[in-house]
Amino acid sequence: MSSTHEGEALNLSPLPLAVFVVDADGTIASWNKACEKLAGYTAADIRSKRLDEIIEFDAIAGSSPAVPLTIAVRVELDSTGQLRCADGRCLPVRITIAPQSLDPEQTGAFSVIVIPRAGQVPPRYALIQDLPTADIIEGLPCVFYVIDQSGHLLLWNHQLEAALEMTSEELPTCEVQYFFDERERQEVVQKILDAFEHGHSSHEAELIGKHGKRTSLLFHCARTSLGDLPVIFGTGLDISARKQTEQGLRVRERAIYSSVNAIVITCCEGGDNKIEYVNPAFEQMTGYALAEIKGRNPRFMRIEGCDVAEHRRIHDALRKRQSVQVILRNARKNGEVFWNDLRIDPVSNIDGEVTHFVAIINDITEARHYERRLHHLAHHDPLTGLANRTLLQDELKFSIDFAVRNKVLGALAFLDLDNFKHINDNFGHDAGDVVLREIAGRLKLSVRDNDTVARVGGDEFVLVINNQPGDEQLADLIERIRLRVSAPITVGGRDILPSTSIGVARFPVDGDTVDRVMRAADAAMYHAKAMGKNNCQFYSSELNQIVHQHLMLEASLSRAIGNHEMVLGYQPKVDLRTGKVVGAEALVRWNHPESGMVPPDQFIPVAEQTGLIVPLGEWVIVEACGALKALARLGIDDFVISVNLSARQLRQRQFAASLARILKREGIDPRNLELEVTESQLMDHPDEAMQALAELKTLGVRLSIDDFGTGYSSLSHLQKFPVDFIKIDRSFLGEVAHDGHAVITRAIIALGHNLKLKVIAEGVETLEQLTFLRDHDCDQMQGYYFSPALSQQSLEEMVCSDTRLPG
Repeated sequence: MSSTHEGEALNLSPLPLAVFVVDADGTIASWNKACEKLAGYTAADIRSKRLDEIIEFDAIAGSSPAVPLTIAVRVELDSTGQLRCADGRCLPVRITIAPQSLDPEQTGAFSVIVIPRAGQVPPRYALIQDLPTADIIEGLPCVFYVIDQSGHLLLWNHQLEAALEMTSEELPTCEVQYFFDERERQEVVQKILDAFEHGHSSHEAELIGKHGKRTSLLFHCARTSLGDLPVIFGTGLDISARKQTEQGLRVRERAIYSSVNAIVITCCEGGDNKIEYVNPAFEQMTGYALAEIKGRNPRFMRIEGCDVAEHRRIHDALRKRQSVQVILRNARKNGEVFWNDLRIDPVSNIDGEVTHFVAIINDITEARHYERRLHHLAHHDPLTGLANRTLLQDELKFSIDFAVRNKVLGALAFLDLDNFKHINDNFGHDAGDVVLREIAGRLKLSVRDNDTVARVGGDEFVLVINNQPGDEQLADLIERIRLRVSAPITVGGRDILPSTSIGVARFPVDGDTVDRVMRAADAAMYHAKAMGKNNCQFYSSELNQIVHQHLMLEASLSRAIGNHEMVLGYQPKVDLRTGKVVGAEALVRWNHPESGMVPPDQFIPVAEQTGLIVPLGEWVIVEACGALKALARLGIDDFVISVNLSARQLRQRQFAASLARILKREGIDPRNLELEVTESQLMDHPDEAMQALAELKTLGVRLSIDDFGTGYSSLSHLQKFPVDFIKIDRSFLGEVAHDGHAVITRAIIALGHNLKLKVIAEGVETLEQLTFLRDHDCDQMQGYYFSPALSQQSLEEMVCSDTRLPG
């Protein structure tokens, strides 16, 4: 590499910083003008001199002051000495000797840098102390440097000192490659050599300060000469902030690339939004690769005519440069429709102008399907697919409000199949299910699409019939429905002849609320049953007699409680793992002095309606406590008796306090008393029910949900109710080996156990049902298969004799 380049980029005046180039023997080969100016020699004076004739080295410990012997052997030398000037003066200097080239393959020449010692000119200005250029370089917003071929600094500004955490006295003796991390040094040296060889170079590297400070810089350097001395000069722009930004962008880019959600970036261009980027999740979700859709508007995936309102929201948000979130359907590449939870946000540039939009797509197809399945299960009967009681009430309220508002006639029809138990007993439960499904289908065919058909019990159906012309046309329709339902049904080669009793209430004629209309239709259906079944009856003044009888029943019931006509039966509860009787349910019966034993389904509704259920319920609790005390005297102290709570009792403000007084007075451990509430009671007013149950739970009693599965429980509410047991309604057992209800029964058991609750099955009547419950880890059972309700004495005998369910 030549050492006699002429100045190419800098044209600096005579320089006081002396730089000599010597060969291996110490003979001076070339020098810069600073040598002449600093020492006062002419070119003729210096030519062919040896270095030791001009410079006198200070003594090194253990040696004499002389030029280092065999300079070629010495790779580098930092020393001090005296520069012999032409006028006889000796100028104290600092001397650095280094190979002339950074390239290790080019040897034989050395640079000798002579720097005035402290008190002389500050080294970083040594080259340009008399020039205005110094102020310019010092004011640069970047690092500035000049490097000779030995890799040493000849000139620099304070920004370089700050980055390297070094003083101006330290820098000249340091080789520049050691300012960088060891892993970058080879590349840095090569870039310097490239600049000497080709005239310029650029690179990014990180300066490492004396105390560990790191500064990322973008270096640009070019070749020039200082007199006869080839050098490179350049700048280093601090790009630390850019590096951090780039790293952040790389992280975000990787996050976008790896996201499980589909991400689309569009560019606002000419009033359109064209796809600029999609991540792999988008490609996997839609089937479209970036290459085939880049530059297209994402609307190409729309399903025309579908989710129009949501598309309008997107259009308006994009026009206003605002964020928007919608749920809509799009089409995959293969034509398959999928649901999107889509959020779109604008991206602005530094001037606040929106240049892009970012869309995040979450495929919620499975969630939507599952939600619809759950909604259908929650609102429809699993056997027939008809609306259940919950959906019926919603539809009936809507229809009544519509009829009142528009002054039209509607009707509610209660249908109860006659002698359905006879069908189950003689033809089997499978045949019974076939009959129910067939009748459900016939009812749906008998009404219009805007009418409602519901199944609300084992053999009970309800019709909500809208917008009828008049009573006569309505009566004709009901009779046609009765005749269609009564047509023979062939099951297994045998004809079954169903019949039905129908009660009809008109709205708003017979009532303008759900409760009134349902009570009227129920009363009409009860009258149809009383009239000999297989007929239809409209609610009318003729039902006054039935109402009168109802009132008589109320009066008799009021006396019955005071006259001790009520009796309790106890149906045992059995642990299905041990077969042991662990508790019993207290069932109230009315021993009427004239009519004999009156079943609870006849007098409990009357007690509920009249409020007599409150004193009746208190009597049941006191009687149950007496039974527990009797068992305790026999040594049975871990027995649990459950009592059914009515909706009125649960809503009583002082019920928990009253119960606490009874337990204390009777001396009963609260853990031996279990209170049963129905699912529908809880969900009518869930917040009030939750507070009431919490108060009861504080007493220490056990709580259970009766008839579970017949209502609609929100799981978010269910897991908050402080209950201990759930009871599977008897309607879900049937012939479980072949019955579709088996799926629901298994689900209820699993749900109960997942919520840390015990599960009890009621109405167990067959070995098949028992086996099914055991196989699916149900905890307890009760029903006629083991025992009907017993008197207190019979219950005591059973428990004391340790009668068990066979294994």
